[in-house]
Amino acid sequence: MRQLPKYQQGFTLVELVTVIVILGVLASSITSFLRFGTKSYTDAADREALISTARFVVERLNREVRHALPNSIRTIGSNNQCLEFVPIDKSAIYLDIPVAPEPASNSVDVVMLEDPLQATTQYVAVYALNSDDIYNTASGVIEAFSSVDNSGNKQTPSKINFANNILFNAESPTSRLYFIDSPISYCVESNAIFRYQGYGFGGYLSSGLPNANASATRVLMAEHIANYSSSGNILPFQTFPATLQRNGLAMTRLKFVRNLEEVVFNNEIQVPNVP
Repeated sequence: MRQLPKYQQGFTLVELVTVIVILGVLASSITSFLRFGTKSYTDAADREALISTARFVVERLNREVRHALPNSIRTIGSNNQCLEFVPIDKSAIYLDIPVAPEPASNSVDVVMLEDPLQATTQYVAVYALNSDDIYNTASGVIEAFSSVDNSGNKQTPSKINFANNILFNAESPTSRLYFIDSPISYCVESNAIFRYQGYGFGGYLSSGLPNANASATRVLMAEHIANYSSSGNILPFQTFPATLQRNGLAMTRLKFVRNLEEVVFNNEIQVPNVP
């Protein structure tokens, strides 16, 4: 039998099996490498998405709380579910306010009010020392006004008009008066954070949460919150009253989880304590 030249000869079975095994090992290695790279990219993307979401809500909360009415920050709902505060529009210096035993009055003169107020500003606050008085509109600390005759300059007093004769509970040592809006709340519900506004003083459900009625707004701020779980609860909000040594504090601890990625944001917000 004539033997074929080497370049025309085929492969033996052993050679074919060897090549198949080698190719299989190489393919498995390449697949594992690609899978690892894809997983690393996915994990990094999830982590970046969590950090971006957390940073947005934390920075927004910081900015709003720092401009809150002194002593108005408190927690409501079960397990400190919500952080509530009263936003300030502007502050002014009053010339005189009606305080018992003085007769009641339906107007107050203020100075240093140059710019117009926001359309949502409805109340004034004087010498608010604690949150119980602030959220009780009958305490003599918060009063709703009907209109403001704004002089537009510092030299001429502006006049705050009230629908009825009112009496404030006490005078401020610095004669400071705040123009404020209705309360705002950040609430952790299920796996998300919502921002409530416009529900007014006393607009709460039986659970203690803000009532998202027709006049209120409820806006989704962040998802993937895992503060409440079967493994244990992490209180999202805590507040500490002001002392002579420091300002009031609002502590936030928010846990974000997405596709096994976990980020916990601990944040401390200082609130001015000059009522």
